[in-house]
Amino acid sequence: MPRNSTCLRECLGRREFLIAGGVLLGTTIVASNIAFVGCAKKRSEADIHRGRVIGYQKLSRPKIDELLGPENYGRCCKAMLKEYDQFAPRLPLIKGKRNRNTFYASAPFMLSLYRALRGEFAFSQDNALDILNEVTSYEVLKDWENRAVTKFVMSRAAESEVFRKLTLKGFEWEGEEEYGWASEFPESDAHIAVNITRCGLVKWFREQGVPEIAPIACKGDFVWAKFMTGLKLIRTKTLAEGYDICDFRYVKI
Repeated sequence: MPRNSTCLRECLGRREFLIAGGVLLGTTIVASNIAFVGCAKKRSEADIHRGRVIGYQKLSRPKIDELLGPENYGRCCKAMLKEYDQFAPRLPLIKGKRNRNTFYASAPFMLSLYRALRGEFAFSQDNALDILNEVTSYEVLKDWENRAVTKFVMSRAAESEVFRKLTLKGFEWEGEEEYGWASEFPESDAHIAVNITRCGLVKWFREQGVPEIAPIACKGDFVWAKFMTGLKLIRTKTLAEGYDICDFRYVKI
């Protein structure tokens, strides 16, 4: 058990404590096995992120089929990977684990899909953005549905101070990387209040000449916020819209 297990036991009922401990232990074992298997064969950075794009294509297939037609799924995937291979050599090297995971959960997939829609399918900017928004929201939903531990913590953030602090921990970022994130925690009446002051996605999308897709990445925050039982996300401004912060406020409902 983690070192804060005593605190956790005091704040939670016995059953909830055992569930939390079991989930965390099981996840640790699975992660260790994955890391061990991964060491057997080293892959390049570009291949790792290409594999993630392919994974998100499969995850999003029902929505892509719905919007483009099942007959165009393969065509879309092929066009996306062609676009990815063109910008892959210029992807940034991100060291911090949380910065890295957040960046690569969105950036390559979104840019390759948007460019495929604009190029291979010759959609107008407005139509391409609409499709990108629907596919991205679907992909975020399905991705978060598979995150058992994170969902468990988030769903109890409104019930326990321990879980609230664990949720806030998820908004802490490592170092000041060029394509990383930064946050501050202001005083607020909201149950959870966070200001994001730097966003790697906004910076990178602007550099790629597609600042218009950054706000779509922001919409994904409302998708995963639905997993926060008893809380509602309120946000009035974002860096993607040109403001100086993204003001996340989670209020009890």
